[in-house]
Amino acid sequence: MYSEKLSIIKQSLGSYYESNDELLFYCPKCKHHKRKMSVNVEKNVFKCWICDFRGTDLIKVITNNDLKSKWRQLTQQVDVTRFSELSEMFYSEDSNQSVDYVELPEHFSTLTTHKLSSTGQRAKTYLLSRGVTHKHIMMYKMGFCYHGTFSNRIIIPSYDSNGVLNYFIARSFNDKAYKYKNPKCSKDVVFNDIFIDWEQPITLVEGFFDSIKYDNSIPILGSTLNVKSQLFKKIVDRCKTVYICLDKDAKRKELKIIKNLLDFGVKVYKIEIYDYPDLAEVPESLLWEYKKRASIMTREDYLLQKLNFGG
Repeated sequence: MYSEKLSIIKQSLGSYYESNDELLFYCPKCKHHKRKMSVNVEKNVFKCWICDFRGTDLIKVITNNDLKSKWRQLTQQVDVTRFSELSEMFYSEDSNQSVDYVELPEHFSTLTTHKLSSTGQRAKTYLLSRGVTHKHIMMYKMGFCYHGTFSNRIIIPSYDSNGVLNYFIARSFNDKAYKYKNPKCSKDVVFNDIFIDWEQPITLVEGFFDSIKYDNSIPILGSTLNVKSQLFKKIVDRCKTVYICLDKDAKRKELKIIKNLLDFGVKVYKIEIYDYPDLAEVPESLLWEYKKRASIMTREDYLLQKLNFGG
């Protein structure tokens, strides 16, 4: 049965080469010039390491209807052992609770290529206007959607410490009424944990476009940092020092986060942005100076600021 399945995949995706237990094909979604889509015929799973197109049924990469029919005939007898193998993808090691399985939007297109459509060019122009560089686009594997639920939106993927997609931001780059459209999955993630060095101080900011201002920075995605959240728990477990810089209109939220971190013994520094309403508007030339002038927060400082703020 394996050879018959492989034959169908080869007819659909073309030639491949082997790497350990995986077969590497050209990705039919992002059409990267190198074979970067890993396929495991036995486990019936696939993943593109460029655009993160992935799934747990290889029928998704078969476009020919006759080949799809042959595939269904081969797989109609369910192999129950496959479910135990796949369970590792959906369950954490220390919990019996299922976790979100996140996929990028169906019409996702990468912005990491130099050959972009007119829509892609508009998306990239918007990112450049927000201070995003080509290096950022490549590093975070940014993309956009030209059609579907997330049409005309920048897509910024988030990966956990193991490189598994756990969330994505969908931000409009035109005049849509709703700037952000959340995916149908939990927001309780450490956004792009894969890029964080937990041995060094981290900087907490409000949104993604703030996070590119400072290295080793994590956006809290606009929500308050709950003490039960994954991000808060990881900070307490792994991080000795935290810098915090939220927008001026988020003062109450910021004070609450500072208090909670102090309660758990974390050293906290507050970055002031002075005459600017939010971090995204601070010029690059002032960023290091503002961070160097950050003041350490004690419980007395917290109480004084809360009193001055009318709390």
